[in-house]
Amino acid sequence: MCLQDVFNFNFSVDLHGLQILRDNLLDECVRIKNKEEGMKKFAATAGAIFMVMLTVSLVLSAYHHEGEYDSQHFVAQHPDKAGTKLDHCALCHTGGQYEKKPGKRVSLGSCQWCHYSYGYDGSGNIVDTLNPYGMDYLVNGRNQNAVAAIADKDSDGDGYSNAVEIAAVRYPGNANDDPTKVPAPSRVYTKAQLEAMTQHTQFMLMNTARSGDFYVQYTGVPVEDLLKDAGILGSAMGITVFAPDGWSNYHPMEIDSDPELYHVNGVYPEAYYRYHTQADTALNTTDGWCDYGAPSCAGRSDLDLIVNAKGLKMILAFEREGQDLEPGVLGDDNKLLGEGPFRLVPPQKAPCPPDQASNSANQDVVWPYDFNWDHNGGAASRSATIIRVEPLPEGTTDIDILEAGWEYVDEEKIIIYGAITDPNPPVPDIKANGQDGPVTVSSGDAISVTVGLAAGSRIGQKADWWVAANASALGFYSYVYGMGGWMGGLTPCVQMELISVLPSVGVFSGTLPVGEYDFYFAVDSNADGNPDGTWFDTVKVTVQ
Repeated sequence: MCLQDVFNFNFSVDLHGLQILRDNLLDECVRIKNKEEGMKKFAATAGAIFMVMLTVSLVLSAYHHEGEYDSQHFVAQHPDKAGTKLDHCALCHTGGQYEKKPGKRVSLGSCQWCHYSYGYDGSGNIVDTLNPYGMDYLVNGRNQNAVAAIADKDSDGDGYSNAVEIAAVRYPGNANDDPTKVPAPSRVYTKAQLEAMTQHTQFMLMNTARSGDFYVQYTGVPVEDLLKDAGILGSAMGITVFAPDGWSNYHPMEIDSDPELYHVNGVYPEAYYRYHTQADTALNTTDGWCDYGAPSCAGRSDLDLIVNAKGLKMILAFEREGQDLEPGVLGDDNKLLGEGPFRLVPPQKAPCPPDQASNSANQDVVWPYDFNWDHNGGAASRSATIIRVEPLPEGTTDIDILEAGWEYVDEEKIIIYGAITDPNPPVPDIKANGQDGPVTVSSGDAISVTVGLAAGSRIGQKADWWVAANASALGFYSYVYGMGGWMGGLTPCVQMELISVLPSVGVFSGTLPVGEYDFYFAVDSNADGNPDGTWFDTVKVTVQ
């Protein structure tokens, strides 16, 4: 007699009892799901009211390029989405890759990709940066009517209409972002928490392409240490840092041969202090380009080795020359002013002198502008409020906190999300005879197996549910809801959204022959029919 026969035999004694167990499981799931959907509807309604109250201030604070007018059409059609992650360039523009050398491709986010392919001078083709939703918006008239006209389309082909995705605050032009995804794990840090961590101070050159170079001393926390504290996963490949005006910069975790990609981990090369009176803005007020006025510059001479006791690192700075960073604000020209409370600061990968601004008419100077020199200032995100750790865990999407960006500036906070340890993961629970096990019973004694789940942060995520048993010498068997009982092999119990199953429900009740049995209850971070067992629990039963 095989385990399948045992289960069939035991349940055939009371087939009605099996039906009750099955129906109880489904009814419990439906009851809990309905309850949670009701709470979601209440939260969505309350959230919509809250968003309406904030619409005026959020629209004013949303980031738009100078001369850009498309976002107003989207917000006019969807006023409750002002300030959300959809009120951003990524709604219509995509990231992209370019081939650095044969076999080596570099990935860029929407901001960097647009400037790479379209160019700061607008010499490229902006259409090349559009995602499927952006293209549909363009060909339908590029106005508010166009937003309405494509509402029922599925621009990204993920099976959900644009209207459904927008209502769920999911990108309608990104097939990897749909209503089945849940927000990625996140952690918020206050300035006080960062100040309590081991600090790092470094003197360095901030070399910009056109906004003015300067030597400065920053104090903060090494980004590598901060991410470790946040519980960065081994799968992490890089980070994208966002400012509250919507601008973002991508940084790989490890050193990259691309001179414009500044790495998170490790130490940067030493540099020499470079000074020339022609560059000094205090002496050459006409076309000088470097500010040497920081207190930390005192006593330094040209070609002095810059010594930082712990080396040069990428840091999240909160002090400049011993003083708090000036908080960022949006100026009258819709440009970000200030740099605090936090600025992500990468040192130069290839140290060089400060060179003249690219837009200066006078390039007949000691260090004229050189496109190939290291301009780390452009990669130093001012007023950073968000750090996304890439790639996002399977089944997750971007958190919707862009509307909180300016509040985070005021409250001196920064949020890290993505490929980090989930502080509130799903917790499956399986018990035998009400115990976590191991459980030992005598032959003929009744055995009851129950399962429960606290869905945690993944509530609503579509996933495989697994209820399985591994019998010694007989292999695996699965409880499959659609089949009405247990069957040989590993088959999902059901594919559905994760919900909390509390209290627990029964999946087996009967007797078993002498032997050892390992019962499993697991849920995956996807719904692909493969037993990944992202989150699982097990209980051992011995019948003697």
